[in-house]
Amino acid sequence: MDQSIVLPSGYRIGLDPLLGVIPGIGDALGALISCYLVYQAARLGVRKRVLLRMLANILIDACVGSIPLAGDLFDAAWKSNMRNLRLIDQHYHPAMPERSLRRIGGWIVGAFGAVVVITGLIAYLVVQFVLSMLGLIHRAL
Repeated sequence: MDQSIVLPSGYRIGLDPLLGVIPGIGDALGALISCYLVYQAARLGVRKRVLLRMLANILIDACVGSIPLAGDLFDAAWKSNMRNLRLIDQHYHPAMPERSLRRIGGWIVGAFGAVVVITGLIAYLVVQFVLSMLGLIHRAL
């Protein structure tokens, strides 16, 4: 999501900033895809505090990334998925037992639900903003 495409300058971007070009909806979709990494980290036994930091990275990416044009540049630089992979590398130890979803607890379902609701709200607001701007432009012409 963050480094699959190499630009001519050698800088790497991924699908996340490209999805972000679709106002609101692209960032919400990118956030939902990014939650899969948090889900896998939770199953591996990564501590709740680290999982919450991972979710915060995703929310920052979705919120700031929803700003038209500037948000796309932010998405290309922020790379929340790479940040989250580094967190997993720092806090996962193979001796940790894998957890089932039952053992993780209901809090992670609530956290994922919060990410879905917040990114959905952001998507809705951005789409409404774009539509209202298009309406203003149409009336001005």
